[in-house]
Amino acid sequence: MKKGEARREQILRVAEALFYANGYEQTSVQDILDEIGISKGGFYHHFESKLDLLDAICQQRAEESARVAREAADSVRGDPPAELNALLSSGGFLQADALDYISLLLRVAWREDGALMREKLKQRTLTLLKPAMDEIIAEGVQTGCFTLPRPSLAGSLILRLSAQFTDEAAEILAGPGDPPSKLSDIYAKLELYRHTVERMLNAPYGSITLYDMKHLAKVCEGLA
Repeated sequence: MKKGEARREQILRVAEALFYANGYEQTSVQDILDEIGISKGGFYHHFESKLDLLDAICQQRAEESARVAREAADSVRGDPPAELNALLSSGGFLQADALDYISLLLRVAWREDGALMREKLKQRTLTLLKPAMDEIIAEGVQTGCFTLPRPSLAGSLILRLSAQFTDEAAEILAGPGDPPSKLSDIYAKLELYRHTVERMLNAPYGSITLYDMKHLAKVCEGLA
């Protein structure tokens, strides 16, 4: 790794740790500079602003999440519904082992002025996961698990539905209420999205889960 690339990675690592420890709003660019021991010129050589820095952190996270999702789908290769469920369940940012990151995004991206960041996250996730989703749908059609017109268009639509569910789940998690009531609201929405995708693919009843509710329960409890 070149010196400039190493410095950029160092800024990302330190900034993410400070965001988690102190909060995004409470962490200034100067705090990051002091922690690393570099000048403002050294920072702005790599990032235009603190928001640009957070954007880069999200990009790294999205790429890592997509890699994990593809590996999860590959682990159940030969069962298209299971591959689809694994891809979506592992490919979103609502992961129980990333509660600090989820909390950070809920505070920053899911507020009124965070709409642009939310859209960037959605688009990155769609771009990274679409090839794998298209492959799964094609396999499902070939094996008779899925029956639908224009299967080449279905992957993007399913990923956008998944992103919309994530949006709504995040809004619930960021809002008031206790974990049981939040989980109940999330489950109600998940059932509707699950049913919609299952009917779209004409998949066997109950074969599409999208997300593991036990997993989402851990996220609710962990954030509480």
